[in-house]
Amino acid sequence: MKRRDAILKPLKLAGLKRVFSRAASSVEEPRTRTIGRILVDYISRVTEGRFRRMVTRVLALTPRGFVPHDVLVLSKLSAQLQVEWRSRDVHPWDRDLPWERRAELFRDQTMRDTNAVIMRLFRMLPDVDAIEIRVLDPRPPNLLILAGTVVRQDALAARSLSSPGMTLRMMGIRYHMNNGRLEPLE
Repeated sequence: MKRRDAILKPLKLAGLKRVFSRAASSVEEPRTRTIGRILVDYISRVTEGRFRRMVTRVLALTPRGFVPHDVLVLSKLSAQLQVEWRSRDVHPWDRDLPWERRAELFRDQTMRDTNAVIMRLFRMLPDVDAIEIRVLDPRPPNLLILAGTVVRQDALAARSLSSPGMTLRMMGIRYHMNNGRLEPLE
């Protein structure tokens, strides 16, 4: 609702004139919808996520004895997501580099990938408020190298930082480094 209202308020849709359907005859009651109502309906569908719509349907209980609109009204929805993945190894072209350089490239790539995934998840899942992240090493035994719970507000606040490592720390992601290499957390 907040996102929809934030979009509709600057457009000042409340005072628009009615538009009549050409298919309606003068005998029938004309089917009318304001342009504002059409836009409100469209923006509601776009801004409300699928998850929110599912929860709203669950809250729509059977009405009690002839009481119209007798449903539970959703006022706040919060969800937490848990995501675990194996990081990408260094590019095959870089496998002939010295191990110090490969470790540096792996660290940078893993941090950039993790930052990008977190931001994409929050952008694509507007109802999720927190994401628990676990990043595993790509090589067996796939030890944990990055972990933490990121809250949406922390991710938004940290996105302006230029250092991927500092961005992840500000988001709440833990990692250990030794001589520029990512070390397992466990």
